[in-house]
Amino acid sequence: MSNKPNRHADGFTLVETLVAGIILALSAAALGVIVRQALRSLSIARDYQQAAELLDLALTKIDTIGPTGIQAEGPTEGVFDPPHDQFAWSATVSPMAEGHLYEVTVRITWRAPSGALRSTEAQTFINDPPGRSAAELGWDDL
Repeated sequence: MSNKPNRHADGFTLVETLVAGIILALSAAALGVIVRQALRSLSIARDYQQAAELLDLALTKIDTIGPTGIQAEGPTEGVFDPPHDQFAWSATVSPMAEGHLYEVTVRITWRAPSGALRSTEAQTFINDPPGRSAAELGWDDL
């Protein structure tokens, strides 16, 4: 039997520690990129959700006032009140050939934090026979 000391100590070598550190750093960097992209996507989705709600609001106002009132007296564009003042809207009202049917298109536009111009729009048809809506009702009254 030999009494040689055991040269294999328990623990990690310097190379193993460096490789583990590099893997950990790359994983943290990848996780940071993923989180940043997820937050950006969440912000974009939040803006589109707000725009959809404002689009519904504008279409409801046009339907309440009546396309003939909007076409005659306006407004056909504007900016929403705070806290939604970064969103602008525009509407196009076109009478159809038959009856009292109107084609209404509303577009909502806004500038994203990145500076990109974004928009969404909806198009519908509204029946507006004479006397359906109150003549004195205005956009700011709603």
